[in-house]
Amino acid sequence: MSVKERLKDYIKSKGLTIKAFENSINASNGYVNSISKGIGKEYLEIIREKYPDLDLEKLLYSDKIENLEKKDSKTALFKNDLFKSIPFYDINVSAGDIVFLDGGLLKDKEPDDWFDIPKSVDADIAFPTYGHSMSPVITNGDRVAYKFITDWSFFNYGMKYMIVTDEQRMVKYLRKHEKEGFILLESENPEYDSIDMPISSVRNILQVRYIGKIEM
Repeated sequence: MSVKERLKDYIKSKGLTIKAFENSINASNGYVNSISKGIGKEYLEIIREKYPDLDLEKLLYSDKIENLEKKDSKTALFKNDLFKSIPFYDINVSAGDIVFLDGGLLKDKEPDDWFDIPKSVDADIAFPTYGHSMSPVITNGDRVAYKFITDWSFFNYGMKYMIVTDEQRMVKYLRKHEKEGFILLESENPEYDSIDMPISSVRNILQVRYIGKIEM
């Protein structure tokens, strides 16, 4: 089954028309039917945000992986062509309650493990997630890959970020605040309250780029 066919199956499973899906990712009419080998990078990040339940690894690579997993001697070489490894730190990054830092993000610390992500994903570092405020998009135990944001002059409001202050870190949707000098942090889980945070208290911002769902 091709990437296009798997994507069409997913669109159908969501009860959407192809046109509605194309509109939702800002693609032109006919884009889905024009897919031959893969999905354009300009659309991958939008799809990750709009459809977090869609496993992009399986969508893009499942047929190739299934074929080569029958040939154990070649599987590792094949995966090196499709995936890259980024450092994984087993520290408590909360997607719910506030978690106190122990020396920041420990970027100079040796990784506890390595996290394999598709080469198309632009990410620097990965952490586990504990908590339920971002459930079901990010659930307790998921490994999440992040990109360090260095230019704070522009935020992609509405997307998921890890916000780091001197005393806490949390994963939330970042929204524009009506009050200048503040940002609004919102959870996926409606049981959690929104948080007003002064931008001056923020030390680091990392954007969620890839979510490795745990198998239940």
